[in-house]
This record gives sequence, structure tokens and C-alpha cells, in this order.
Amino acid sequence: MFDIVQKKWIFFGISIVLCLISIVSLIFRGFNLDTDFSGGIALTYEVQGEDFSTEDMSALISDALGDGKAASSVQKSGNDVIIKVGYDSGISDEERVEFSNSVRESITTALEGKFGAPVVEGADATETAAEPATADTEATADPSATVEPAATAAADETESTATGVSTAGTLVSGVRLTSMDDISPSSGRELARSALWMSILACVAILLYVTFRFEFTSGCVAIIALVHDVLILLGIYSLFYVSVNINFIAAVLTVLGYSINNTIVIMDRIRENTRNSRKESYGEIANNSIWQTMTRSINTTITTLLTIGMVYIIGVASIKAFALPIIIGIVIGFFSSVFITGPLWATWRDSAVNAKRAAAGNKGGKKK
Repeated sequence: MFDIVQKKWIFFGISIVLCLISIVSLIFRGFNLDTDFSGGIALTYEVQGEDFSTEDMSALISDALGDGKAASSVQKSGNDVIIKVGYDSGISDEERVEFSNSVRESITTALEGKFGAPVVEGADATETAAEPATADTEATADPSATVEPAATAAADETESTATGVSTAGTLVSGVRLTSMDDISPSSGRELARSALWMSILACVAILLYVTFRFEFTSGCVAIIALVHDVLILLGIYSLFYVSVNINFIAAVLTVLGYSINNTIVIMDRIRENTRNSRKESYGEIANNSIWQTMTRSINTTITTLLTIGMVYIIGVASIKAFALPIIIGIVIGFFSSVFITGPLWATWRDSAVNAKRAAAGNKGGKKK
């Protein structure tokens, strides 16, 4: 049987290297924040009559925006396409209004040039089809006419305005704007702070539970493993500059719950073996406990990966954005639970015993 604890420095080394790479990437590269956090506008268009790919749509939008600008994300969901464009840093409320209307007009004009003007089924098709273009013209002439509520709202409040919505009739062909959401930079920062606090509170709650259920050492080891998992997950997203949106936060919290579940199974077996052990060292107890739960850990990980993997393969863009970090987190969580928590627990306990022996030896030497 392979002694995982004896080879612990190999696995510790792998983790340290991955964590250092993640930290360096987070410091110097940062995140590719979606409009959920950085602030921006999200335009939803319905497209009928011609199929399209997200790559072609992204190129078309980049040409429409000009000046080297590009959409922060383009997601296809059936016949709908969701286009998100972030605000520039330090933009004022008035500039946001002008920017939002300019972007909407440019993108709508480019899409209508590619897919055609909207043709709506019914007697009032001509009138309905003309509504989005009219709205764009009015917005260009008077920016405050359409997005004024977003400009007059308090800067620290969450702003989500739907403008240019066309719901009358069924679109037969062409493209039409169905919704426009405006998210202020301040609300994005508030969302990021809330997500950070949720993660911290989750870790504190897990520490209290594991400490109460097992012991303080096990709780600290479990928290170290969770920080390890989240740090590497964040590093991967930073290194490959994957877009970070609200789905990512939900996925991170899901990964925390999944990872601690696998760790608790191993810790529970370690506790049982510690009670029943007579001559085994902490390293032997940890290694035996890991292998006794290995089949369960592998089976749970594989079945979960198969399920979430199928969701990622057949899901739409928004579902894939949620499934991807979970897939990465499950793999990292398996590694940390099996190869980090057990050896780290044994190392911690051995260090505590050696420290007590050294203290006892120093006391005995002083008495002599």
C-alpha cells in the first residue's frame, strides 16, 4: 500500500507551487471581471431567421464598438444573445448614460445590418418592428430620455433598468432588442464585498462545526484545505483570464461545501482509528484512514464529475459558467482531501507531541 503520509512533501510541494502561481497571477494579472462586478450594460437580443455563433457575434460587436473595444462577454441561449459591455473606470453618471445609449445604438445597427430589421407576426408588424429603431433614435438625440432613471439614482444603490423592451408580437425574422440592464460600478463593488464576506462566514462556520464535531486541529486543517482549494480555483481563473460573474461566486460556495464533506469523511475515520489504535503513529493512522475511505472518495468524485460534466457539455453558456468552476473545484477538492488534510493532520499532531516532549525534557534538565 502506497504510504501517502510518508510521501507528503511531494504533495505539499505541488500544493505550494500551485498556490504561489495563483498568488502571483492574482497580484499581477487580476481578474477578468464581468459586468456583475465591474459595472456595465447587458443587452439581450432575439435573433430569428439565421443561425450564429458566439465567435462571429463577438467579432461583429467588436467592429461595431470600434476603438479596440470589445464586449466583456457574449452568451448564446437558443435564439437569444446576451451581450455585456463594461464601463470604463471612473466614469460619471452622465457619461454612463451617454455610453449606454451609444453602445446600444451601435450594436443594434450592426446586428440589424447582419440579420435584418425585426419583422413581427401580426397586423401591427410594421409598427412593432419600427419601435426599437425609433427608441434608438430618440436615445441618441436625448440620452436622458431612455436611461435617465439610472443616471438619477443614488450612486451606491443597485441599478438595473430595462429599456428598449419589445414584447409585442412574435419575431419572425431579423433581430430586436428585448431588454437592457444597467449595473453601476458601485453596485458591482458592493456585490464583490458581499461575496467575500459570505465566503469568510462560511469558513468560520465550518471551523466551528468541525472543531465541535472533532477537534480544533481537525478544524484548522479543514480550513487550510478550503483556503487551498479556493486559492487555486481563483488562480486558474486569473491565469487564464476566464470571465468572473455572479455564477462563479455561487460555484465557489458550492465547492466549499463539497470539499469539506469529503474532508469530514476522512477526519471521522481518523478519529475512530485514533480511539482504537494502540501502537500506531499518527502518520500510520492517517495513512490507513485515507486508504479506508479512498474507494468512497473516488466513487463520489467520479459520479459527481460525470453529472456536472454532462451539464457543462449540453448546457447553455450561463449553465457552463456555473459548471466550470465546480468541475475544477471538485478535482482540487479531491486532491486536498486525500493528499493534504490527512498528512497535514499527522504532521501537526507529531509536532505537538514533539514540542511537549521537548518542554518536558527542558524541565527535567533544569531540576537536575
